[in-house]
Amino acid sequence: MEEQRKKIALLIDYDNFNQEKYLPILLNELNEIGDVLIRYAFYSNLNDGTIKEKFIKYGIEPMSQIAYTKGKNAVDIRMTIEAMNLLRQDYIDAICLATSDSDFTPLVYQLQKYNKYVIGAGDNKATHTYMNVFNEFISVEKISKPKEDDKKSNKPIEKLIKKVNSIIDKNHNEEGYADFSYVINMLKSNMKDFSPKNYGAKNKQSLPFFQKQLKATYELKQEGTLWFIRPIQK
Repeated sequence: MEEQRKKIALLIDYDNFNQEKYLPILLNELNEIGDVLIRYAFYSNLNDGTIKEKFIKYGIEPMSQIAYTKGKNAVDIRMTIEAMNLLRQDYIDAICLATSDSDFTPLVYQLQKYNKYVIGAGDNKATHTYMNVFNEFISVEKISKPKEDDKKSNKPIEKLIKKVNSIIDKNHNEEGYADFSYVINMLKSNMKDFSPKNYGAKNKQSLPFFQKQLKATYELKQEGTLWFIRPIQK
């Protein structure tokens, strides 16, 4: 059964998430999840002359915030208030927080308590612990340049293979095969930012990624409508 598209409110911490190259990536990823009905960007730099052009281009509503006290992040507070206000909007079932700032962790937990699907988005400054508090995390920097690290090292793909092998090892049958859907669900549970796009794939579909990019590592077979996976024996 096809998963129902979500109704999304996007809240951007523009003081933290402000590189224009990441905006279309974020919006494209969100459009694959659902319909982005609200697009707010919160910022404190009132002298930034590029904001108007960027926000018009991407259909983002600017939410300027004056810092009333030095040393306090007024943007974080304003963004938190708007997020909590969205809890009263029944037509919104998902909220995306575009920021790598782990100070928003308590807000994520609070939104989830009210049955909101919370999506995170950020660059490589986002910690693994922070990413894992979200239902799903969009690593815009990895999608933007997925193979840059691989020119010198295969560590990113090696880490992925290690995690997949660990899942298979705990859930395989007598032939060494594990249910592919279960493996992917467990992988996404452990790596909230997992996406084949992070490793250079053209889309986020997992099966073609394993069939093509990882064909030398894994063997896949189909039984009816189900797919199974096991490491290739070497």
